[in-house]
Amino acid sequence: MAKTVKKTDYQSFGRQMPDEMLNSIANRFKVLSEPMRLKILRAICTGEKTVQEIVEEAEASQANVSKHLSLMYENGLVDRRKDGLKCYYRLADESVFQVCGLISKSIESNLQERLSWVTLKK
Repeated sequence: MAKTVKKTDYQSFGRQMPDEMLNSIANRFKVLSEPMRLKILRAICTGEKTVQEIVEEAEASQANVSKHLSLMYENGLVDRRKDGLKCYYRLADESVFQVCGLISKSIESNLQERLSWVTLKK
């Protein structure tokens, strides 16, 4: 389970991080930049699910979901286990939800600020 991100964890972001880490961060954001992968994460946020359950919740084809799950597994976002013919997926890194939550709050704040600015101009 991922630890909670503290302000001190990111204050020195630009000064101390080697290029290799910056590349890894960029890759993680690249994996998260696909809306279908975010739908898949939303589907498994409550716990482990079969591929078929994820397919139904994401409203996508099994081939499409499987392709994304494979990439997410390779990049450490999800774990999987097989039980007979079924394959179950679960979240491997809960910091993903922290990142999504922070970005969501930032988007809401930015939109509210823009709306208040437009209202003031009228």
